[in-house]
Amino acid sequence: MAKAKEKKEKAKPEVKKMQRIRPNYEALDSLSSMVHFIQYGRTLDRSDGAFPSVFRGQSMEFEDLRPYVPGDNLRDMDWKSTSRAGIPMVRNYVGDKRKQIIFIADTGKTMKGTMPDGNDKRECVMLSLGTAAYLSMRSGADISIICGDDWKSRLNHFERGGGYFEESMDLMQHALFKDTEKKVECPEVWEVIDMILDMPLRGVSICLVTDLKGMYDIPEKALRAAASGREFYAFEISDGTFDRRNYYDVLSDRFIPGFFSRSKKLSEEIWKKQEEYQTQVRNKLRRCGVVYAYLEDEKEIPETVTKVLNGEITD
Repeated sequence: MAKAKEKKEKAKPEVKKMQRIRPNYEALDSLSSMVHFIQYGRTLDRSDGAFPSVFRGQSMEFEDLRPYVPGDNLRDMDWKSTSRAGIPMVRNYVGDKRKQIIFIADTGKTMKGTMPDGNDKRECVMLSLGTAAYLSMRSGADISIICGDDWKSRLNHFERGGGYFEESMDLMQHALFKDTEKKVECPEVWEVIDMILDMPLRGVSICLVTDLKGMYDIPEKALRAAASGREFYAFEISDGTFDRRNYYDVLSDRFIPGFFSRSKKLSEEIWKKQEEYQTQVRNKLRRCGVVYAYLEDEKEIPETVTKVLNGEITD
């Protein structure tokens, strides 16, 4: 009986687990020292305390040593370092408040499409947002990754650490590659923006990963309000070109007839319309003060993300 039972258990089909999509952490560790965050120097004196502010005195976290200047508190003198350096050295402290960043991943239907390099857009979402969140944590920021069916509770929940990061990445991968039978309620990007504006999250930075449709759907008024008084980083994942057979429309969940997808005239019209939308989105982002970049190839993600976090527009 025991042997028969053992054979039945062996006969059960194996459930294949989805491969975990993660950035190359080892390569990112070497880039983390290059992240200084946009407008960091101008936000040090913000009264809302959303960013680290440099102070001297008690109840502060030690940051580094620097040469003494007239007016420094003598209690901050580091006598051992002074003896070694041969000049007066004082301890520099920072307030125990960290930069906070909300990371928003677009998990809508259009994310099921492909990029110009042929890769899945959802994979690019995982890698680009994961890279941005990981580099931000390594640079001292607390993060909140909006994904899954508990996204509302995460708006006010900021953490920093490997456990929270991996948990959030797992939830995001599940939300992006969810089974259609087990629908996870994920918001549109403009809904998340509206929710942030309705909450006391002043000064908290925003990092958004979406596509052309997601960028286009955000009203300029809401985008301007969301980018006012905070850093707003945006990554647009480019769509594949309309020039192949068996083209699949992810919005209508059906294949486009071949005589449409192979039509050169139709391809040109679609390309012109896409460029028109792209110009409108680019101008809107610039008017609202959003730092943004386009992602057309997964290989460019680490360098592009680093530039954007440092305030460089890379279009």
